[in-house]
Amino acid sequence: MLKKIDPTFLHFYWYGVMMAIGAAGILLFMVPLCHCNAEDPPSIKIASIYALSGVATESNRPSVIGVREAVTALNRRGGILGRPIKLIEIDNLSTPIGSQVAAQKAARMGVCAIIGSAWSSHSMAVARVAQEEGIPMISNISTHPQVTEIGNFVFRICFTDDDQGEAMARFAGKALCAKRAVICVNLNSNYSLELAERFREIFEASGGIVSSTLEYKNHSTLAYFQTLVDGIKALAPDVVFIPGFAESGSIVNEMVKKGVTAKPLGGDGWDFGRFFETGGASISRGYYCTHWTATAPFDDASRDDPFYRQGDDPIWAAEALGVDAMNLLAKAIEMAGTDKDRDKLRRIIAQMPPFKGVTGEIQFDAVGNPVKEVVIMEIRDGDPHFYARFYAKRADQELRSLCGN
Repeated sequence: MLKKIDPTFLHFYWYGVMMAIGAAGILLFMVPLCHCNAEDPPSIKIASIYALSGVATESNRPSVIGVREAVTALNRRGGILGRPIKLIEIDNLSTPIGSQVAAQKAARMGVCAIIGSAWSSHSMAVARVAQEEGIPMISNISTHPQVTEIGNFVFRICFTDDDQGEAMARFAGKALCAKRAVICVNLNSNYSLELAERFREIFEASGGIVSSTLEYKNHSTLAYFQTLVDGIKALAPDVVFIPGFAESGSIVNEMVKKGVTAKPLGGDGWDFGRFFETGGASISRGYYCTHWTATAPFDDASRDDPFYRQGDDPIWAAEALGVDAMNLLAKAIEMAGTDKDRDKLRRIIAQMPPFKGVTGEIQFDAVGNPVKEVVIMEIRDGDPHFYARFYAKRADQELRSLCGN
């Protein structure tokens, strides 16, 4: 005789069966998902270390944008070695110690290379960590000579302060036929001090005379600049070299007001920040050097988007240099055939044949600096225009004479 089955037992029995079927279904759906993820190629991790907050944010923005643009374009074309690039942006907080911490974070995350930073003091902090950890590093816009002297894993895309100081001294003597110069130097700025010293060295070695070096500091008052300009006017030089940033605009503005006829000269700091807003736009005729301009005839440069995009937004030199830093690194990884061997990647970057970038042809010397041309910009009635480009260290190069103009 069959025993009567308790309804409560049946309820729990069928509940258990249904749960088992549901669990099996979930497993069936999970299997193809896991299989799909396993088939996706792993990304290539590259760190971008710039100021995303703090006092350096505005000046670093073009570099950040340039690196992003290059990564977007590369990923659109399939990435590197058929794998997507994962750009890891790390904020250096606008400080050297923040830059060191950012580089240590990049090392822990296992990146194959570092792009950045912008300010030389930040890049030197990153470079010390990169060298110790054996991570190739490429700065797009840090110009201080000591950056790449830290070690053989450190490279830069831009020319150095020595290069631009030398270029402006040769330009002053050859193109402007200047015989007497005055230098205005910011004592709080290693950048300004480095350019001023190199300019003096080359200008005097070429037969010129530096009548005086006039000094100022950060946050100097307008009254102080007016007194400084009185000194310039009394010396009556042919040119005045002012290797600074926004404060250079204030000095040249006072020169214009006081009728100083000497031609003002500057470094690449005039191409950043607020130089034209603070007084650079008042210059009727002046000259400075930079790394790139959209109007220069770089025959080898690609003029595809986003580097020559249409619109009102300016394309800064640091942005173009950021594009070149990322694209050169991508080329090196392709040549290495892997992102896992960082020492091999370093060797390939160091020995890479001439790379045709947006900012011209790039090839590194023994210290990780590029052998490339300096761009000279001419300011005419407040607006910058391309004038010439030449190799700073080639003293035999001819430059179109502007003597008497």
